[in-house]
Amino acid sequence: LRIQRRPDGSLQHPPVPAVWADKDAPVDYVVASGDGTVFSYVVHHAPKVPGRTLPFVIALVELDEGVRMLGELRGVEPDDVQIGLPVRATY
Repeated sequence: LRIQRRPDGSLQHPPVPAVWADKDAPVDYVVASGDGTVFSYVVHHAPKVPGRTLPFVIALVELDEGVRMLGELRGVEPDDVQIGLPVRATY
């Protein structure tokens, strides 16, 4: 998992395409730990999604690096999810 680093050192997610930046501006990325906490979430009950079992959880996760990412939480029951729950990105 890589996060775009701006010239001032701050992190940007989602990344801004390099074509939007000045051609001379460096494009840099840092490797994220993948660790974070649930910042917000929603439990999807309906409508049905082809190939998916309902319900499932979509969470906004704040990574330890300070940026937020949206993704599906797997391996946890919807009733067990709460704000602040520690999570780790997997692929």
